[in-house]
This record gives sequence, structure tokens and C-alpha cells, in this order.
Amino acid sequence: MGVWNGFLHLLTHLLLVFTGWTGNYVLGIVLLTLLVRLILLPLGISQARSLQKMARLGPRTRELQQRHKGNPQVLQAEIAKLYQEEGVNPASGCLPLLLQIPVMYGLFDVLRGFPYKPNMGWLVWHNLAQPDHTFVLPVLVAASTFFMQKQAMAMTPPQPGMESSQKMMLWLMPVVFGYVALQFPSGLSIYYVVSNLFQLGQTLLLLRTPMDKKATGARAAR
Repeated sequence: MGVWNGFLHLLTHLLLVFTGWTGNYVLGIVLLTLLVRLILLPLGISQARSLQKMARLGPRTRELQQRHKGNPQVLQAEIAKLYQEEGVNPASGCLPLLLQIPVMYGLFDVLRGFPYKPNMGWLVWHNLAQPDHTFVLPVLVAASTFFMQKQAMAMTPPQPGMESSQKMMLWLMPVVFGYVALQFPSGLSIYYVVSNLFQLGQTLLLLRTPMDKKATGARAAR
């Protein structure tokens, strides 16, 4: 408990420092969010690379799904065999995500309960302690969540029988996060938008970079 409280105190101190440098909470939150995301970047890259490997096997996975459509047990066994042959571990993307969750939750906790002073915001967001009733931030939260979900779905082959659930989540999650943004302080919404945009940009850059040319060459030589 002491370690967690110390971590929250550090985040609060950094927010105060960045706010002092920039003169307003909006830019302070942006800088703090970018700093945290940069620190977590190695974990984010590891998670994205794992998703890329899964996506690369997407066509072969879908082929197996069609071939063993009526036999889920055989399908699961064939997919597991494919992953083993290609050296892909579906769970390898979970560990980096789990390690990021406490840090991101800590930032969420700090920004939700931060004692924002009025008139230290920016543009229409004068008081970040209040929800944004202009609907600008909730819409940005929902839109960035939608594109982030869509990007993740494009990188991950659909699991057998989960296609409809994944499509539902694509639309449901943005609505949920947009609604939450209407209830929580505007400072928290700014964090969500900046964090989502960082994630989108990070994944786009990684998609333009080949995963492992050596591994690809070795497989071609076999």
C-alpha cells in the first residue's frame, strides 16, 4: 500500500511540475501522459509485435476455420499446432498488457481525483474538475476508442465463434467510454484522448516496420 501511494504521489508531483511549466492543466496532462506512455513504450512494442505475429497467421487460421468448421475440438488442436510450428504464443501479448495496467490505472486514479483549480484550463475547458458539457472531449474519447479497437481487431485474427462478439465490442466500447467521459472530470478525458492517439500512432509505425526479416528468411529457406 505504501509503494502504491508513493507511486500516486509521484504522478501527482509530476502533474504539478508540468502544469507549472506550461501554465495550464491541459498541457500538463498531455506532457504527463506522453511521459508515462514513453516509459511504457517497450512493453507496448512487445505487445504490438505479438499481435502482428498473430495477424500474419490470420489467413492460415481462417483457412483452418473453414476446413474444420463443424469440429471445434479439431480446429483448436490444428490452430495450436500452427502456433507451435511458427513459434507464436497467443499469451505472449498478455504479459506486457498486464504490466501496463497498474501504471495506467494509477494515472487514471490521480487525474480523476486531482484538485483542479478553476480557470487553469485551456480554450473551452476552463475547469477540468467538471465534465465537458460541450461534448467535444466525449466525442474524441469515443472516436479514438473506436479506431483503436478497429486497429486491434485488424491485427488479431478472429477467434472461432467470437466474430459477432468482437464486432459488438467494436461499437459498444466507444459508446461506453464516451458515456463515461460525460460523467468524469474533463482532465481524465484529455488523458484518454492523448493516450489513445499515442497508441494509434505507435501501432501504425510498428505496422510499417517488418517484424523479423531474419525469421522470415529462415522460414523461406526451409
